Amino acid sequence: MRCHTPTDWSPMRTRQGLALTIIVTAMALTGACTEQKNQEGKAEPGNTASSSPATTTPAPSWDGKEDQEDAMRRATRALKAVQPDGASRVDEGMESLARGLKKTFTAQGDRAYTFDVACQAPAPRSVTLTLTRGDADSEWEVTCGDREADQFNIAAGGPFTVRITHAVKDAEGLVLWRLNTVAPDDVDGCEDDIKGCEG
Repeated sequence: MRCHTPTDWSPMRTRQGLALTIIVTAMALTGACTEQKNQEGKAEPGNTASSSPATTTPAPSWDGKEDQEDAMRRATRALKAVQPDGASRVDEGMESLARGLKKTFTAQGDRAYTFDVACQAPAPRSVTLTLTRGDADSEWEVTCGDREADQFNIAAGGPFTVRITHAVKDAEGLVLWRLNTVAPDDVDGCEDDIKGCEG
């Protein structure tokens, strides 16, 4: 390699050297920018940012009919776990978690009632249950997958409405419910979970 002292440079060589320096610098910057863009385009481990369109994770679901039947058996066991020996069935049903429930029941006679509900889903979820009678209402959270159903005491009297809703409209799962009449001695806790017993 030949080295030049400052006295070796002529004006022509100076312009050529300057032009060459500018070209090399521009190429280096272009390469650096291209490399930076390529690195930005690559997703780092644990980094969800990407230049590709965002994809949504599908909601957890059961693999097939066998999973659904197993979920129904678990929900049935949960309902049986809270049913008193002297309970008499008035009504029962099942709804999908996505559809929910809105139903009005009569509560006539002199026996107390219980509304029992069990929820099953392929992933941890909860539903909101609202009990309404006249101007009184109460709201409860029911967790899916519990071994024992949630039981709500309803005093005899006028009609009452039960609403069960879930935040995710297309969520897979099921809700089993039962309305029973029970003897006064079988009522555990507050006698009317619609009006409440505090105060």
